[in-house]
Amino acid sequence: MLGIDIGGTKIRAVLWDSKRAVKAREFKTPKNLAAFKKLLENILKSYRAKKIGIGVPGAVSGNKILFCPNIKYLKNFDISQLRRPTSKLRLDNDARCFARAHQNLPTGKAGLTHLDGQAVLFITLGTGIGRAISRAGKILKIKKFEYPESWEKEYQKLRDSKNNYALAIFLVQHLKWRFKEYNPKLIIVGGGVTGRQNFVAEFQKAVKLPVRKSKFGKNAAAIGAALL
Repeated sequence: MLGIDIGGTKIRAVLWDSKRAVKAREFKTPKNLAAFKKLLENILKSYRAKKIGIGVPGAVSGNKILFCPNIKYLKNFDISQLRRPTSKLRLDNDARCFARAHQNLPTGKAGLTHLDGQAVLFITLGTGIGRAISRAGKILKIKKFEYPESWEKEYQKLRDSKNNYALAIFLVQHLKWRFKEYNPKLIIVGGGVTGRQNFVAEFQKAVKLPVRKSKFGKNAAAIGAALL
């Protein structure tokens, strides 16, 4: 199974054998659609997987990418048109892929069993902000989460300042209505920002809820895509 996580600055491809990542590679996200299609087709050709899943940071419908706020050329793009070996190809929002890795794999579910049907909020912090919710082990399809928050540009400026404390406070202030709406008992975070020293600790202090960093590291969303 091949999982591809498309991000605003990087694309990660992971070959998954149902237990572990056999192979993982990272590429810079191309600047235009022609280069994007060429890169994706080369990845699909080189891995020759029978089952392929792709996660994108934006709105999706079936196998069509409707809109990606941080990859402007990906608009109404049907991934089925990519040349590839005969294989099943599926698409989903990247945050739901991230959540799927934790909900569907034993190593991810191990820390969720005590929640007994309660909600879990999944947040990815990279070029943009991804959000997903699961309840009673089921990942909810919340369409508004496929679109950026109105304050995402502010987040990007603060992220680039690398002030972990200020960023943690900012995120809690702007996500607090999500906490009230879905009442999560646990937050699982991933993405490049979570690799910063002390960020997760600062975020947990600010949010006053249990926060865990993804066990799957950079591969989380790609693994979840492979499970589609």
